[in-house]
Amino acid sequence: MADELILRTVGLTKVLGAARVLRGVDAVFDRGLVHVIEGPNGAGKSTLLSLLGGRIRPSAGRVLLQAGRDLAAEGGDLRRRCGWLGHDLGLYADLDPFANIALHARLRGLDAESAWKEVSEELGIAHLRGRKIREMSRGQRQRVALGRTLLGAPDVLLLDEPSTGLDVAAVERLAKLLAGVATKGTIVLTVTHDVPFAAALAGRYWALREGKLARLEGR
Repeated sequence: MADELILRTVGLTKVLGAARVLRGVDAVFDRGLVHVIEGPNGAGKSTLLSLLGGRIRPSAGRVLLQAGRDLAAEGGDLRRRCGWLGHDLGLYADLDPFANIALHARLRGLDAESAWKEVSEELGIAHLRGRKIREMSRGQRQRVALGRTLLGAPDVLLLDEPSTGLDVAAVERLAKLLAGVATKGTIVLTVTHDVPFAAALAGRYWALREGKLARLEGR
């Protein structure tokens, strides 16, 4: 990862139908931190996250990654540097964790066994090899999906309400895992309205209200 890695929005605006969901958002997201974006349901958090990952295009404004490269303009090569974990974990329920991760590793040109060893040790899922995804708890599936997302060491990790369906212990473990990812130099952004999860992250906090994003000082 280059030292100049930074994620920045300039006048970011998104209109959906008659609704102006985002209104000229200007923000800088530094590497090595967990950025927590809070806001009520319907505030546009998931829309903002999709824009930051290049999954949808802005109505106006830009999303810039590393030395001012425009995420929307440069296409797939730049977007592939952003890892995504949404509500739907996208795992194959009848396969085990190794098979799920091996499939994505091969698609990225990585050695499957080496990739599995790295992420399974980091996320504590080695003991789950051989068990079908459908037999696992939400927290276990979440860790497998996170391992798949971390393949290839993305520069940016985006998570949409990742604490949904997790018990207290799983929420605390997820918070520690994300902090560990951030300390390696990754830009980690998560949107949430889960107050205990947000508090456990101990990151940099932002609030999205009425289409505007503001940094929360003193948290």
